Amino acid sequence: MNKVLAILGAGELGKQIANFALKDNHYNKVCFYDDFNVNEEIKGNTNDLISDFNNKLFDELIIGIGYNHLKASEEKYTFLKNKVKFGKIIHSTSWVDQSAIIGDGCVIYPKCVIDKNVIIKNNTILNLSCTIAHDTTIGSSCFLAPSVSVAGFCEVENQCFLGIGTTIKDNIKIVNHTTIGAGTVVVKNIIEKGIYVGNPAKCIK
Repeated sequence: MNKVLAILGAGELGKQIANFALKDNHYNKVCFYDDFNVNEEIKGNTNDLISDFNNKLFDELIIGIGYNHLKASEEKYTFLKNKVKFGKIIHSTSWVDQSAIIGDGCVIYPKCVIDKNVIIKNNTILNLSCTIAHDTTIGSSCFLAPSVSVAGFCEVENQCFLGIGTTIKDNIKIVNHTTIGAGTVVVKNIIEKGIYVGNPAKCIK
């Protein structure tokens, strides 16, 4: 039986997700929906997506809205979660401990490591080669860029962006809506949202 994935968001992120979905054999076919772009490969907008799901034109949905629009991604997930079925993609080259919980709508890119008792909440994306150590929770609608490393017993709350090469030491909490710049090293709790960069991390905005 053919399994069809719908992706909401037809930009570069959506195309990356489609590539993994097909080439890693998670789905047999992909279709795109987008609220802001129209072309021959886009089947329609969010309302069309709901109608097409009810008409059984696809099986599952993943949101492919990029890290500059995490609030919009969360809003779409909240709006759609009781209207369509969400899928998830865990690339075959990633290692996920059996005790880990990966939420609906998540995408785990190649060569990630997700350790014991990790929780990745709904609608979150881990890019290439991320490492999440034991007993850590990553919130909903987060985006982790390539090569992010999060040590054990950490909590990253919702709608956070962790830039490429971010390192977070153990027992750290990062509050909702925080942006961490590339190469940043987080050694203390972040209790106020903002943009943090450097080693150690400092708020710049």
